[in-house]
Amino acid sequence: MMEGSFRWLFLFGLAAVAACAQGQENTPDAAQAAKIEKDHAILGRYEATGEEKSCISLTRISQSHVLSDTEIFFEMRGREGYLSNLPNRCPQLGFYESFTYSTSTGQLCNTDIITVLNRSSVAGASCGLGKFVAYKLKEKE
Repeated sequence: MMEGSFRWLFLFGLAAVAACAQGQENTPDAAQAAKIEKDHAILGRYEATGEEKSCISLTRISQSHVLSDTEIFFEMRGREGYLSNLPNRCPQLGFYESFTYSTSTGQLCNTDIITVLNRSSVAGASCGLGKFVAYKLKEKE
């Protein structure tokens, strides 16, 4: 009798682990798919011009969008944007999608350092920015 109970408990445990594992697989995939869709919607409104800048004006930044651990897109006032491709992966930047910086020049430059902020606004990794590749808003079709 004890052997049958143990077998039932073992099978129940396996089923529970499988259900948890399946739920864990679906959650990140769904969240990742939603993020990719959001990123494509943002960048899909723009087209690259090929121009690169070392700095962008802080007063012209209207929004920043963290696309990954290596890319940040800055939407600017005036129908343009800039994509900064970080020279190195910035751990957890893509996960938390939040960062801070400090500058005294009125510009954000590829020599500046950003710091990842987690959900509790605790500082994480600090990483250098890359050059800013210019994008312009596409004409409405």
